[in-house]
Amino acid sequence: MDHKAQKYKKLTPMEVIQLVKDSIGIEAVLKYYAGISLENVKGRKTKLISCIFHQERTPSLAITPSKNVFHCFGCHAKGDIITLVSLVKNVSQARAAYILAEDFELLQKAAPKLQTIKAIAEDKELVQAFKQKEKEMAEFLFNYKNQLKCIIKKITKQPGDLDRLEGVYDLISKIDMYLELIWEANNITNPQVRVNNYIVANEFIGEKIYPAIKRN
Repeated sequence: MDHKAQKYKKLTPMEVIQLVKDSIGIEAVLKYYAGISLENVKGRKTKLISCIFHQERTPSLAITPSKNVFHCFGCHAKGDIITLVSLVKNVSQARAAYILAEDFELLQKAAPKLQTIKAIAEDKELVQAFKQKEKEMAEFLFNYKNQLKCIIKKITKQPGDLDRLEGVYDLISKIDMYLELIWEANNITNPQVRVNNYIVANEFIGEKIYPAIKRN
């Protein structure tokens, strides 16, 4: 096992994710990974720049530094700094969190912050925010599944078309599986299992759905 891998073992994936979100701003992330500075971009709360995920003539990528989020009105890519890096690097969200922690040298400074992170994780406001993220994820997956079904309905005109859509049917099946995980979250008594389910579903979205959206 290499030295970096040993560092990772000191933190759980959720602790790394929280550490990254608490420590890094989206402006620094854009400058580090995309070479884009927002210093001279107009806008008080939201700044519009050319999207880094697709070609365009008019800037459509909205950056909201106060919330550390982005949203493209062209290709519909959106998320936080971890999602941004996962798309730029084409890696899972969990891996993107580790990349951020490593590149911004957070792992070496993690030990003093661990107790604070764990205390925040027990805070009621954070629990409510997490439940809201679960809800938003479920809505996103449900809506995307319905979009796929509409596409299938439009382009299926003869039996042979079904064979060509095997991959789409497989994607829908996996979406149903992750939707079930999220919808059953309230019945899970172990919070770590619930968090892990969310992380796995988030990785699935980053690895399978966002690339499909970008291609279309």
